[in-house]
Amino acid sequence: MQTVLPSATLLGPWLNKAVLCDFPELSRHPVSEPKVCRRSGMAEALLALLTSSAVRKGSLEDMQLGTCLPDLLRAIDRCIQAGKPVQFTLMAFPFKAPNPAKVGFRRMPDLAELAALVRLHRLNLKAKSVYPPGLEFHIIHDGSYIASVFRVALDEVRSYEAYFARLVQALDAPGFIHLHDFEALQKACVCDTGDPEALLETAALPWWHRSQHTQEWTDRFSKTLGMMNLRSLHPDEVSKLLECGSNGSLPPDYGELEHQVHVAMVRYYSRDALLHACDPRPLLFPDAIHATTQCRPRRLAIWLVNRGQSLLPWHGVGVMNRKGKWGVALARDVLADPTYHPVFLDGEDTPFFYQQHA
Repeated sequence: MQTVLPSATLLGPWLNKAVLCDFPELSRHPVSEPKVCRRSGMAEALLALLTSSAVRKGSLEDMQLGTCLPDLLRAIDRCIQAGKPVQFTLMAFPFKAPNPAKVGFRRMPDLAELAALVRLHRLNLKAKSVYPPGLEFHIIHDGSYIASVFRVALDEVRSYEAYFARLVQALDAPGFIHLHDFEALQKACVCDTGDPEALLETAALPWWHRSQHTQEWTDRFSKTLGMMNLRSLHPDEVSKLLECGSNGSLPPDYGELEHQVHVAMVRYYSRDALLHACDPRPLLFPDAIHATTQCRPRRLAIWLVNRGQSLLPWHGVGVMNRKGKWGVALARDVLADPTYHPVFLDGEDTPFFYQQHA
């Protein structure tokens, strides 16, 4: 069984008229009256919200809050002193992982990405109850920067970004969510890193020799395999490869793919090194908190869909359970569960989400 949602093919108007009215996840947004909060205590109150377990991914110890606390407070206070929303940058939403075991054969955003936007919207509302100007998110798409590493076409990246922008517009979120392309920001930022190719080689090769046979190397192999373009393979075959890849290698019959993963590991490590050597965010967003989706020391990592759910939107498919709660799951798990059926947007040939039977 499948469901096709009635709508024109223009996603924005459909979401406004149908989703916002019919789906409780979007229609319930109670806004608390702003608390009376002394200006001198607003930064601390906002930081307490942002580092609460409901928002923060990982532990305060792993975050090394004591070390980064002064910088976070200063960033928040600069925005408060200027009377403007507290700024965040978030490097995220590159493209749907080209992995049929993870996302099926969909290439565009779906309910998983929409759920992440709703979560940011709710976080903004909570922040407004403490500090009326609220928050301002600058989402930086890094798809164009890393797509070639995983054999994803640039046209697909641009289509994903355009579709994602329509979701933002449909939620009337441009007021606090702003979208940027990472490579465009780099070009707008004057940054002399010398010879990029030399930097890439210098950064990657020592790491490659140093990290082989370590847990870090194994983890990177598994994560890189999960991002490779495996659409030519059957989802069941990909699932088995992902299981093998968790040990850092593939069966002998997949020697060429294993080599491609090794090359991608080096290239991705190199690009990450270059990104940090020439990161435009501190220059272009000097007052922002630079948030992440992965737990890292001295950084604020945030939950993007549901607290406790580490699977990122672009690594899975959007789902809605029996209680109407949104989430993200691996396509292989959803397709193996007969209680889920696909729901399509009119005019699309891949599901926008999977809904569990009541």
